[in-house]
Amino acid sequence: MLAAATTSASGKISIIGNVYLGKVQNVLPSMEAAFVDIGAGRNAVLYAGEVNWEASGLEGKARSIEQALSSGDTVLVQVTREPVGHRGARLTGQISLPGRYVVYVPGGSMSGISRKLPENERSRLKKVLKQVVPDDAGVIVRTAAEGATEEELTHDVSRLRAQWDEIQKKASGNAPQLLYGEPDLAIK
Repeated sequence: MLAAATTSASGKISIIGNVYLGKVQNVLPSMEAAFVDIGAGRNAVLYAGEVNWEASGLEGKARSIEQALSSGDTVLVQVTREPVGHRGARLTGQISLPGRYVVYVPGGSMSGISRKLPENERSRLKKVLKQVVPDDAGVIVRTAAEGATEEELTHDVSRLRAQWDEIQKKASGNAPQLLYGEPDLAIK
């Protein structure tokens, strides 16, 4: 199992990037937000713009947070911002897993390639990834992928897919719980 959090330069432990199975404590329609217990002491906040609408079964319908979530629901979330002062961590329902060459987006249908790469390299990477990326996921190709072999890209995508499969297996447990912790900065 990976470390539960990363350590910042100041020595403080970071939870950014961690994936949790959270339990919705309350929904505030006026704020378009839900407060979610992720087991980190104080509740984290999930704003309506960060809800995974496809997972909630509300795609194509009016998007209001009270339709997607209610108290007691379990929700798969990822931390995007540290807790500050009396405010809890900020969450997203749109999970992404960073790799060496790509960022894996489970359930995403779109893929993107860094604009910093030359056009001929972008075309090559597009062809390779068409064969490597599963239909039920998307990827964002990093600048570091320039010159990467097909085997390296395949390995990166396969590793991230296996990581996602492991997260999904753990997600059938009780909330709140940490499902995936970003590795320590030295390991990263």
